[in-house]
Amino acid sequence: MNYLKEINGFMRWLETSPLKPTTQALWLQLMDINNGCNWREWFTVSNTTLVARLNVSEKTVLEHRKILVEAGRIEYIPQGKKAGRYRIISLENAASPVPEKPKEEKPTRQEDKQSMNAFEFYESHFGGTLNSFVSQRIGDLIDDFGEENVIKAMEVTLKNGVQNIKYVQRVLSNQRAQEGVKKDAEYGRYLKVVGESKSTPSAEVERLEALAREKGLSGKIRDTHCDF
Repeated sequence: MNYLKEINGFMRWLETSPLKPTTQALWLQLMDINNGCNWREWFTVSNTTLVARLNVSEKTVLEHRKILVEAGRIEYIPQGKKAGRYRIISLENAASPVPEKPKEEKPTRQEDKQSMNAFEFYESHFGGTLNSFVSQRIGDLIDDFGEENVIKAMEVTLKNGVQNIKYVQRVLSNQRAQEGVKKDAEYGRYLKVVGESKSTPSAEVERLEALAREKGLSGKIRDTHCDF
């Protein structure tokens, strides 16, 4: 037993398990006595000796000895009229705190999303148990928009501080409307390009019309055929 390490361990232990000053003094006296015994596992000390060292009554010694026993700092065996036997429970290891076990990391929100279907996602993040109305509404949204899009809409709903299936439907409807406008614009650009290409003679048509004029023909070229 290392005297200094035991003292340091006791001081650290007191930070979470405070004891009265007299109780602490009794432990320190027992440590000193055991030190004089060359650190025997069990050693004997009379109540008279402890009363003299602490300058308290025998009743006080018995009271604070009981506290140390209940706190797990010492063990005590009475021996009738003889001096009782003591054993100090080592705190040497407590002087160097044991590293905490790393906490298991929780899955990220992305992992949650990949492992959950839309029903589980709603129940986990929107709170409460699914009722038949909400389940039916989610099922209808999956049929209309696809499950992946429904989960994304739920995430948008949560980011906006809302927990309502009607809001999820509104998000999906707005997204579809925006996609429709985008597609209409793309289709308009397509028609414009096609119209311009139809109104502009192709290189082959221009070549044939030039050839017809060289031959003194006045026919109008229609696509790649001549109408003379």
